[in-house]
Amino acid sequence: MPSLASLTDRIRAEFDELPGLKVTFAQACRLWQADETKCLAALEALVDEGFLRRSPSGAFIALPRPDHRTIKAVIPEPTAVVRCPHCHHLNDVGADRAPRAGTRSAPYRCIACWRIVSRAV
Repeated sequence: MPSLASLTDRIRAEFDELPGLKVTFAQACRLWQADETKCLAALEALVDEGFLRRSPSGAFIALPRPDHRTIKAVIPEPTAVVRCPHCHHLNDVGADRAPRAGTRSAPYRCIACWRIVSRAV
């Protein structure tokens, strides 16, 4: 038989792993294989700490919490649109590779004609 603290930790982990999990008291006792007294004590402790709440039907559900595992958006490098002098196709090239008037720029390959463009136009 698990201790009350380990049962509480196990229930918390299960709700963290399965967002949207909603269980009745009877389902909780079966799911975590705990006797009714210990299971009720663990669930009530989680309700008291604000981790779970009881729905009007009596089921236990986890309250929404901010997810600290979210992935941050990747900001793309700035790009410049350059027209190929050979086929006149518009190409997206890195801003550092875009030609400036009267200067040489880093070469790039046109995605339409596959020619290497290395001069500012």
